[in-house]
Amino acid sequence: VPVAVKDVIDTADMPTEFNSAAYKGRRPERDAWVVARLRAAGATVIGKTVTTEFAWRHPGPTVNPWNGAFTPGGSSSGSAAAVAAGIVPLALGTQTQGSVIRPAAYCGIVGFKPTYGTIARTGVLPLAWSLDHVGLFARRVADVAYVLKLVGGVDVADPHASHVVPAARDAGKRRIGVLSKQAGGAIEPAQQAALDVLAAQLARDGAEIVAVDLPEEVFATPAYALQLMAVEAAITHGELVERTPELVSPAMRGLVDEGRKLPATTYARIKAAQMPMAQRFHAWLTQTMTLDALLVAPATGEPPRGLDYTGDASFCAPWTFLGVPAVTVPMRFGPSGLPLGAQLVGAAQDDAGLLALAEWVEARTGWEDAVTQRRSA
Repeated sequence: VPVAVKDVIDTADMPTEFNSAAYKGRRPERDAWVVARLRAAGATVIGKTVTTEFAWRHPGPTVNPWNGAFTPGGSSSGSAAAVAAGIVPLALGTQTQGSVIRPAAYCGIVGFKPTYGTIARTGVLPLAWSLDHVGLFARRVADVAYVLKLVGGVDVADPHASHVVPAARDAGKRRIGVLSKQAGGAIEPAQQAALDVLAAQLARDGAEIVAVDLPEEVFATPAYALQLMAVEAAITHGELVERTPELVSPAMRGLVDEGRKLPATTYARIKAAQMPMAQRFHAWLTQTMTLDALLVAPATGEPPRGLDYTGDASFCAPWTFLGVPAVTVPMRFGPSGLPLGAQLVGAAQDDAGLLALAEWVEARTGWEDAVTQRRSA
């Protein structure tokens, strides 16, 4: 199987440069842990995909395969675009805010961010160790589920694990929560309409759709995630910014500066709150509301026009901060002819259960019909 690898993930037989002038020509000594697992399973890495610089906001030249005037999203821009364009059936990406889910939604493919710690990050450039996840892009949920069985695992060189140790619970009832208010803020009418149509279809096909209100503290998580990321990025990349600022984009220089200005007590309070918040969310989802998943927006709607801005990550950041699994599947095309996706969020460490539900949902989105109609138009 040909696989493309985001260029923040080490490959021993080809450069890994982080889309950075400071690392031009860098050749890692060994494969990242996840790449080694794929190669051991027989995969062929055919190339590296464009990332925003250091997986932050400074974009590369990749365009959206559905319309080159629009962004493919980021930071895993090239991975999402390569799968959507049919270049590869599988690509690796990373998510620290919304860098798997959002570009997958923008490009009309499946993107999966597993539970925090499910895929070891050894050999992956860190942006923020409290938030970094390795994720997968494919055209079908079944492909993602298959690959996860091959690459899931821990490595002693990357000592991180899920924020939650879940208790046994009943699952598989297809009880899905829909939100009266999205965690990331307001969404475009076309995005909301697409979610409403999908929820109605799922209800007709036997799912129990439940209107829910998120715990109020979840709405603070996008800001918390940004603050954690700023401080940890300043630790990881601060020395480079000091040594060769001319080789680093204004976006990364600004993030490092922001992280250095944040009080240590602010970082410490957020970090101390992260795991208890994840545990409370898990209890709310699985015990209070007894949901199998939430059906939420992966972004505001269609991708932004132009390549300078890769979109708002606020609709993915809560689930990254809480470390729970999330998957997006394409639904339909919006008013500008670009894809709209649906994001399903599940319980920590129930990645297989979430993907099984996502595969059931995928068969009911109408995406294949929408693609056929577009191509025949």
